[in-house]
This record gives sequence, structure tokens and C-alpha cells, in this order.
Amino acid sequence: MEANNMGMDANASPVIDTKAAMLALLPSVLNELYRRKADNQKFLRDITVKQTIAVTTGSGTLPATVLREFLHQANFADADNSLITYYNYAVDFNSTENFNQLGYAFLDGDTLRYRAPLPTGSNYTGNLFVTVPSTPAISSSMSFPSEATISDVIFLLAEAISNKVKFEVIHA
Repeated sequence: MEANNMGMDANASPVIDTKAAMLALLPSVLNELYRRKADNQKFLRDITVKQTIAVTTGSGTLPATVLREFLHQANFADADNSLITYYNYAVDFNSTENFNQLGYAFLDGDTLRYRAPLPTGSNYTGNLFVTVPSTPAISSSMSFPSEATISDVIFLLAEAISNKVKFEVIHA
């Protein structure tokens, strides 16, 4: 039997087109919605997640789910429970302006740079724990903090598909 006798062309299906559009828009919808929630103290607790970052010789990869613009509000901890300061700019770890008793962290692209307090310094290897507003990882078994959040995702996704909302690109 020929494909043209089997029914409608799958590429012309509005259901398939909408599903692809939803999947393409979902990361932007989640980022936008969770940014809005992070700006509201009432919801901030629901979307704040403890992320574990594996650090090797002072460098680790920041998970894609972290809302980077909220890193300045994050809680940082290493295995030694050191006092850690986060900067939105690069820090010269060798500067005499730094305090040896503090850990310092900053973002360099997707890499989180960390200098532990002395004597470890930039040679820190271990886990760094960052508690920060984050979106859920997109998967077939996503979970959300509440039914209201699920409704918000669906509503914003519908608005995005209808082209009623524009997404702002945030560089942190």
C-alpha cells in the first residue's frame, strides 16, 4: 500500500506541529515562569534547589537548570562548610585583596570557578553545594512544586504558542 493511501500526511498534522512547538518553547517557558516566581518571596522557597557541582582543581560545570541571575542570592557550601563569597565577575584568586579565610566563587561561561580557603586554595577537588532558584530538568517524568505551578506552565505555554508572550533573553 502506498503512503498516500494511508491517510493524512504526518508533516501536515496540526497536532504534531503543536507538540513540536511546545517542546521547543518549554525551556523558555520554564525559565520565564521560574524567574517570575523567584522574584516573589512567596514562591522562592518552592523553586530553590540544592545543586551538587563536582569540582576538580577549582572548576566545575554549572547545571543548565540554575537561574544564573539569582546566583548572587545563592547559598554556597563545600565539604568543609567554608564561608564562601560569590562574585558576578571574575576574581583574581592570587590577589592580596582576598582573605585567606574565605572561599571565592564566580561564573566563567558555564564553569563555576572556586577557590577554597587556604591551605586548599584553587586546588579544591570535591563537591560544591549551591542552593539557588532552579528550573526542573526537562524529562518525561518532570515534577513541579505544586498544582498551581503546573497550571502556570500550561497557561504560559498556551500563550507562547499563541504568540501572546515574548521571552526576554537574560545574560547573567
